[in-house]
Amino acid sequence: MTPKDILIQELDNISDPLIVEVLDFLQSLKNKRAQSEQAALATPAAPKSVTSDEVSVSSSYPLRGKQPYSYEGPFAPAVPLEDWNVLQ
Repeated sequence: MTPKDILIQELDNISDPLIVEVLDFLQSLKNKRAQSEQAALATPAAPKSVTSDEVSVSSSYPLRGKQPYSYEGPFAPAVPLEDWNVLQ
């Protein structure tokens, strides 16, 4: 017998007020799971750490392993001067 069959059999043997409580509990579990799945989708993934093997292989590219640049300050340079000189 599957758990679903056992649950159906148990529901057949209980009173209506208890069925209402079980239904409320089941719906709250479903809502809780849906909220946790939405929170997991909304949480950004942690940045990948760079291993020493990747650093030695990627040493020819000076920006590998650094965080992406952001444009928080509209008048600030997007690339630091030392990186800009390397890229030229």
